[in-house]
Amino acid sequence: MKSYTISDIHGCFFTLQELFNKIGLNKCDHLFLLGDYINRGPRSKEVVDYIIKLQKEGYKIEVLKGNHEDMVFDSIRLDNWTIGETETLKSFNITHLNQLENKYLNWFSKLKHHTINEDYIFVHAGLNFNNENPFDDKNSMLWINNWYDTINYEWLQNKVIIHGHKPIKKKVIIKMLSEINKFKVLNIDNGCHIQNQNGFGNLCCFELNQRELFFQKNID
Repeated sequence: MKSYTISDIHGCFFTLQELFNKIGLNKCDHLFLLGDYINRGPRSKEVVDYIIKLQKEGYKIEVLKGNHEDMVFDSIRLDNWTIGETETLKSFNITHLNQLENKYLNWFSKLKHHTINEDYIFVHAGLNFNNENPFDDKNSMLWINNWYDTINYEWLQNKVIIHGHKPIKKKVIIKMLSEINKFKVLNIDNGCHIQNQNGFGNLCCFELNQRELFFQKNID
């Protein structure tokens, strides 16, 4: 059994499928998805439908919420436009997010903000260590940036934080992995949707047991 984690798919369905083919994902494996399945890329509906399908087929997938899933409800409540929403509307064949089927809204609403196993903490954006209990600050788990200087290593109890949210270059991800035992954090967002900037444009997967990185170039 292997354990994998992926973040910030952003509507890149073909890329996700190809990444699964590359790692040979099967029902014995454990997969952690860290949010931002929609917006920016062209196939948000296909990504969400695919994840739901795999869950129903018995794949062991823990699915976390990202800020873009959270923005769906803000867009409906405030009647405003969110980042990359045009592509999402086209994908779902709707003109406003208030037309989104309840099955999707229910799925988004039930997504967790974090999950933990013996060695890792999984979260979309990061943790607010200015809080006595960082898990109490759900907004920060979706939105926080520039938080590494505040990490409380005593609180971590030797766990490693895996997150996405803020795209970084491939070489930076590789460097972070080389220093993971020291700094106890790894950002796996390579900006899959960013196709015209050097160092970006891959969907990144991290295998947790062997601590191995996989990169799949955007093919959407």
